Amino acid sequence: MTIPPSPNFRPPRAIVAVLAVIISAATSAHGTENGTLAFPNGGEDFLVGAMPPPGVYGTLYATHYSADRLDDGAGAPQAAPFDFTATAITARLDWVKPANVLGADRWGTLFILPALDLEMSLTPAPGVTLRDHVRGLGDFTIGNGLHWTLGKFEMINAVDVMLPTGAYDATALVNPGLHRWVARLTHIGTWFPTADTEFSYRFNWDHSFRNTATDYRSGQTLYLNWAAGWKPRPSTTLGLTGFFARQITDDTQAGMRVGPDGHRVRVAGLGFCVKHFLPNHVMLTAKFYRDFAVRHHPRGDQFWFYVAVPLR
Repeated sequence: MTIPPSPNFRPPRAIVAVLAVIISAATSAHGTENGTLAFPNGGEDFLVGAMPPPGVYGTLYATHYSADRLDDGAGAPQAAPFDFTATAITARLDWVKPANVLGADRWGTLFILPALDLEMSLTPAPGVTLRDHVRGLGDFTIGNGLHWTLGKFEMINAVDVMLPTGAYDATALVNPGLHRWVARLTHIGTWFPTADTEFSYRFNWDHSFRNTATDYRSGQTLYLNWAAGWKPRPSTTLGLTGFFARQITDDTQAGMRVGPDGHRVRVAGLGFCVKHFLPNHVMLTAKFYRDFAVRHHPRGDQFWFYVAVPLR
């Protein structure tokens, strides 16, 4: 028999696997940074604004993304045949402590490290096919956030830093690492209007620093992730989840704007999610997304599965 989770337990805040993938259009002269996003689209879902009681928590993520279309700045598929797949196994550790700062009741620190398998092929000209396949560790992320409980609303405000620790080769089509620092400001919330419904969201701003290997600087990006869930029973939540990412400043290389539109990335996605608690507060989550409204980015599908467990 399934034991419902304790009403005081929540999974770690979901700043999840940094699927740091570098996509190259190859038909342009803008280097290998086209389509890059430092935060994983669709990483958030239910209970994201909640933080667990003080303790140590571990999460293991498995994600898979596949795309056979690369959209240009007008949202049209590029003529060159294109195929891309990314699979990540990501380990994450959360350490939650009591807090009494500005009315916050908890303080959480997280550490994230992904292992990636990336493969891409494209045909920029008839009879010419470029392929690349690489495996390796991605970029390491460390973050700190404060949690507030405000009646039926829970909130987290956080600062994360992604370090350029992943393997990188400026001549490759794909890389596990981005070879740039990224600073991230995040606001997260979860609202429980009734005992069996919830609405969660995450809003964050990414500021990318210069890639010193290519003198390329990706523009600043805003992200919105959301999830609307219903509990058919106390241990299970299911519902819709989605995301929207938009680059708000231009990419530059050697101090000059890239392309006529600054190569500003935009992508949205919609999907379905199921979250279930096993005994002893073990949490299982599965979800699927499909991309739409894409600019300067692959258009594809992604699958997520992860398990979170209390360690101490």
